[in-house]
Amino acid sequence: MTEATFPWADKPRHWRDKVIAWGARRIAQPRLASPAPWTAHRRGFEKAAGLRRFQKARGVSVRPIELGPLGALEISPPKPERRLVWIHGGGFVVGSPETHLVMLTHLARTANALVIAPRYRLAPEDPYPAGPEDAESAVTEAMTYRGDVGPLTLGGDSAGGCLALVALQKLLKDSTAPAGVLLFSPATITDPARPVPDADDLLFPEEVLHRIGASYSINADPRDPRFAPVHGTYTGAPPTLIQCVSREYLEEDSDAIAARLTGQGVQVTLEKVARMQHVWQFMAGSSPLADDAIARAAAFMRGLG
Repeated sequence: MTEATFPWADKPRHWRDKVIAWGARRIAQPRLASPAPWTAHRRGFEKAAGLRRFQKARGVSVRPIELGPLGALEISPPKPERRLVWIHGGGFVVGSPETHLVMLTHLARTANALVIAPRYRLAPEDPYPAGPEDAESAVTEAMTYRGDVGPLTLGGDSAGGCLALVALQKLLKDSTAPAGVLLFSPATITDPARPVPDADDLLFPEEVLHRIGASYSINADPRDPRFAPVHGTYTGAPPTLIQCVSREYLEEDSDAIAARLTGQGVQVTLEKVARMQHVWQFMAGSSPLADDAIARAAAFMRGLG
């Protein structure tokens, strides 16, 4: 395994990154601590994401497509050379392809990639195993979608990273591995009974982690690899890039899956920054550190062919 750091890995130095880190701690984290229903949190997330629509990458088209059980968004530059299937995060309870649209347009443009962002059912209305079932179905279908474009990378952030790894296990069993795997702070140890890691997370309050676990797990086996991908089998998996934040709650998850993959012969690169919010790449277009992360992810995808 190769572990790398960003040029500004010790702390944010650009004023925009400092403002984003401050906002995560002082504004977003208290809101996430609210015991409001998940439906209210979804509306808040969608509203906040909508305010950033002007930061979408230029020259990228967006259209809905019929793919998987619930459809998907296709996000593409004019002449893409590769494909990326991206499963959005949101703790299994919030989020959609639309909430992640700004980040995905920047990934599409920077990597010159056609991005396929499937929808999946959310908890608590549809707890485990609904999300994994939808992800497996959508990713399997996406493997052949626009296959003439070029090699396909499978990716996801946070809870979406968990679902991407679940789908990867199925692809490997079916001998249809992607060209690469790209993960942003993936959730891989999803046991709600695990001790809370010693962390200084700028975004997540501890209480929201317990709420997410109670909403999603519904008595799932914590060692089931479809529930907790850290227990999965990945022999034959392609090169994998993982990016996370030092001392965020899911740093332990990133370290654990990197070790699991490496132990099974997978080529893994693990990159970390410090003092930024969970999935800081989400702020592409307004954060230099996020733009740097997107550029590194794009270079990884271009290196796959």
